Amino acid sequence: MTTSSTGTTSTEGTAGAKGDVTKLSVEDGASLRVAVSGNATEQRLYQEGIDRFKAIFPNVNVTMEPIPDQYETALKAGFSAGTAQDVFVLNGELMGAFAPNNLLLPLDDAMATAGVNPDDYYESLLTLYQHEGKTYGLPKDFGALVIFINNAMAQQAGVDPASIKTWSDLSAAAEKMTSGEGPGKVYGMCLNPDIQRYGASMLQNGNAIIADNKAVFNQPSGLAAVEFWYSFKQNGTGELFKEMGKGWCGEAFSGRNAAMVLEGGWLIPFLADPANGATDLEYTAIPIPVPDGGKPATWLFTNAFAANAQTKYPNAAAALVLFLTSAVNQKALIPSGLALPSLLSLADDPYFGENPAQAVLVQQGAVGHLADVVLGGPLKKGDVINALNVDAMEQIFLGAMPPQQALDAAAQKVDEILMR
Repeated sequence: MTTSSTGTTSTEGTAGAKGDVTKLSVEDGASLRVAVSGNATEQRLYQEGIDRFKAIFPNVNVTMEPIPDQYETALKAGFSAGTAQDVFVLNGELMGAFAPNNLLLPLDDAMATAGVNPDDYYESLLTLYQHEGKTYGLPKDFGALVIFINNAMAQQAGVDPASIKTWSDLSAAAEKMTSGEGPGKVYGMCLNPDIQRYGASMLQNGNAIIADNKAVFNQPSGLAAVEFWYSFKQNGTGELFKEMGKGWCGEAFSGRNAAMVLEGGWLIPFLADPANGATDLEYTAIPIPVPDGGKPATWLFTNAFAANAQTKYPNAAAALVLFLTSAVNQKALIPSGLALPSLLSLADDPYFGENPAQAVLVQQGAVGHLADVVLGGPLKKGDVINALNVDAMEQIFLGAMPPQQALDAAAQKVDEILMR
């Protein structure tokens, strides 16, 4: 027997952007287990979303099961033992492991019934969760990289953040905001030799990083992007966060050791935490500047909700996935500032008009790229990133190897990974 909810809907969709999850018939007496990752704050937000769902479907029992550590390992073990949860947070690695083995519930029929258009979501996010023409997960949110600028340092140096549009603009700004000598030196830019930072500039410069299952990041356009970021180190206007005695660039920024950093939205709650001593630091966020003749690009990071193909309650499980990624639920989460909505329609939410840095971040959804897609696929991404960082980025920024030589060495290793 199946039943439909009689709950009321909002002007925002309870499925997708404008869809209605109540059009789905859920199994009578359905009981769902939901696996989530994250810290206590994230778990609280997940539970609030589940509570909103239960207000619409009061006859569906939903139990949240947090897995704060070793999430991927625990979920894989659950599938191996036949005890996996009905609904769960899905990342690229798990998508690559589960979808080809038919472990995920296709969502397309439920989406069609509820009136969810795939175009409701940023295409670059949704593509990751599609396999052989079927949709197995819906992106619940995303993060993006931008440049954060210390307003006081910029003003003192005569730098207008809004005028920083190109690589040359960024270099000039870093030079102006670099001051002092020795241990107390303030650098214009904090450096992090990570392909998931500076690979964005390769994409801006028309370099695909990997094309036709072969490394191409060592071509001239890729080399130019790496040399651009390395130039901050060479010119003394930038320094590695480790060389500043910091654990990451966010610490260098909060400690006023660097005037600018390339980071994501996670920097915002870090700066707002009194424990980090930067609650009085005023900053501006801008898109990553582009090379002459280049195009906007950044890295995106995302997770989805998905359902177990073996769930006893596929209709209820699909309904929960659709609701947790709906406009109603995502809109409620926006003020938390922890992540950006995956629905294009929510980019115009009033919250972003009142929070300029968050507004710049959410706008990047239209120009961003996922490492899971760009760097060899979700199952090879980790090895590719490690090879690029260890054999190229770190060697270059530590001055151990010339950029072209380091990129060539990394390309050889990446090609071996891609051929496996």
